[in-house]
Amino acid sequence: MRMGLKAALALAAMIGTAIATGVHAAPPDAEHAALARFAGHWTVKQSYWISPDKPPVVDQGKADLTMVLDGRHLRQELRIAAKDKPFQGLGYIGYDTAAKTFFSAWMDVNFTGLIIARGDYDAAAGRYTFVGETPDFDHPGRTIPLREVLTRQDDDHFTYAYYETRDGREAQAVRLEYTRAR
Repeated sequence: MRMGLKAALALAAMIGTAIATGVHAAPPDAEHAALARFAGHWTVKQSYWISPDKPPVVDQGKADLTMVLDGRHLRQELRIAAKDKPFQGLGYIGYDTAAKTFFSAWMDVNFTGLIIARGDYDAAAGRYTFVGETPDFDHPGRTIPLREVLTRQDDDHFTYAYYETRDGREAQAVRLEYTRAR
C-alpha cells in the first residue's frame, strides 16, 4: 500500500507530537505488575518428549526474562544446552488492555515462523493458560492446536508446560522448570 506525501507527513507529525508531549499508553497495571515478577536470571531444566509413549529427553539451560517497552511486555531469551543440538528461543508474554487478554509470542531456531497464543490468568492458582496453533511440520500448510500453561509456584520457581493435540489427543511435548539464579 502506498502512502501519499501529505498522509506520510501528517502521520510523522502525529508521531512526533506524541513523542514530544510524552503521550503513550496507560502505565502498567496489575496484570503487567504480575508479569514483572518473572523478571530475572533463571536456570532451566527442560524435558522434551519426542513421542508421548517414550520418556523425555532432559537437558539443562538458562533463561533471562526482562520487562521491556515501558514494562508492558515480558521478554524471554532461552538457551538450552541440548546434547544433540543447542537450542535458542525468544518469547514475549503481555497483557492486551484493549482486548482484556494475555498473549504469548514465541520463535526459536527450530522453525522460521511465529507462534501466537492467547489466554488468561487464574490468580488463585498462579497459572497463565494460553491456546493457539503451531505449524505441522509433517504436513506443510496445516496447523496443530496447542496449549501453554505457565504456573508460578513462588518468587523463585515456575514451570512452563507445552501441549500439542494430534489426532484428537493432547500430549505434553515440553516441560520447562525454572529456578531463579542467585
